[in-house]
Amino acid sequence: MAAYKSLADNSSANGGPITRNVGDSMRATIQAECDHFAGRDADDPFLFQLLAGVNKRFFHNKIQAEVIWQVPRGTVSLFVGEPGIQIEPGDPLFNQLQQARSCLQQGNLSAALQPLTACADANHPESKLLLCHIYKRQGDERWQRYAREYNRHCATVRAVPAACYYADRSLIAIHPHLQELGAPQFVLKYLLYHECCHQLVPSSDQEPHSAAFLHWEYQAPNRDRALHWLERQGFPTLRTSHGP
Repeated sequence: MAAYKSLADNSSANGGPITRNVGDSMRATIQAECDHFAGRDADDPFLFQLLAGVNKRFFHNKIQAEVIWQVPRGTVSLFVGEPGIQIEPGDPLFNQLQQARSCLQQGNLSAALQPLTACADANHPESKLLLCHIYKRQGDERWQRYAREYNRHCATVRAVPAACYYADRSLIAIHPHLQELGAPQFVLKYLLYHECCHQLVPSSDQEPHSAAFLHWEYQAPNRDRALHWLERQGFPTLRTSHGP
């Protein structure tokens, strides 16, 4: 499998683009790969049997949809950045962060540098961004370092999802690579359940996963286990993607 290369979707700190490999397990989005999977033999009746079981058990046969092995069209934004820390009340660094914010509100940029540096050294993204802006305003080249560090927290790539639902055709498409990977049935059943929820609760591009949708989706069988498996294979999930 080809690896993704980051497109650096988020470079808000103006530190320049990020280029990084994010692992051989990531799904490639190139057309050649999609054509490869689209041309493979697929066991659609097997999927239909799984869908029938999910429909009967969880939706009382209310879902009217077909299912096929097919590369889902479109991509979603997948977070591949470095996680940072959150500084909450009670955290040892909370007072320093509050001190820095107070200095910034008073226009005292130099006084904010020391407490912000302590927070940034602890891997706090907001502090890195603030240091970037302060140093840039002061003409200090250190702003570039903090821009690069902040951008590492924001890196995303465009990824093909494991499944999708086409409302205009009442059709569920499951990525054929899952068949090649030998995806466990609990993963396929979770994906089918998730896509059935899209028929049950209509969505839009602006809000694909509304509160009403999530109320149903959170009840999916083996949800956390399936999400973990998909994420390990490099597929985007509700926990790692940023919508369409």
